[in-house]
Amino acid sequence: MMKNKIVHLTVFLLLVTGISGLAIGYVNGVTAPVIAAQDAQKLKEGYAEVYPDADDYKESTYTGTEKAITGLVTAVKGGEEAGVLYVVDASGYGGTVQILVGFDIPGKTVTGIKVLNQSETPGLGANCANAWFAQRYIGKSAEKDLTVVKVETADPGEVQAITAATITSQGVTDGVNIARRDFAANYGSL
Repeated sequence: MMKNKIVHLTVFLLLVTGISGLAIGYVNGVTAPVIAAQDAQKLKEGYAEVYPDADDYKESTYTGTEKAITGLVTAVKGGEEAGVLYVVDASGYGGTVQILVGFDIPGKTVTGIKVLNQSETPGLGANCANAWFAQRYIGKSAEKDLTVVKVETADPGEVQAITAATITSQGVTDGVNIARRDFAANYGSL
């Protein structure tokens, strides 16, 4: 009798977990394309934020060796390549921070950054997605790597970290530096 109850409970739990798994799989299958479309739209909107002076944006396939760079876009102005935008997966405190980084080819400067996706600590590292943090990168030289500092300085090669979120700030800056090195190698002599 006791053995019978255990068998019935086991079968019942297997059925419940199996049905739950199927339901979750179905919901994921329905929502995955919607989420992908929203991410693609957010990326396209980000182009104008990180390189606002372009007439058009041309998506390309990144063919370099840097694994963190997952996308490449050319900003076109007056029919000429004016800027380059990179999609970079950087390492933050809470996981991957996906950022869009723009560079101006003639000026050899950062035109802007936009955090596309992140899972950082709310109220701390999640502030990396705020416009005031992105402003800290605009106009920085693409000639050398940027460094993270805790206190604001006048050094143009430094970026002030988010208070209590130095790891996230360093991760975003590392992502910008990864893109910067590729930019310098491929567009720095233009």
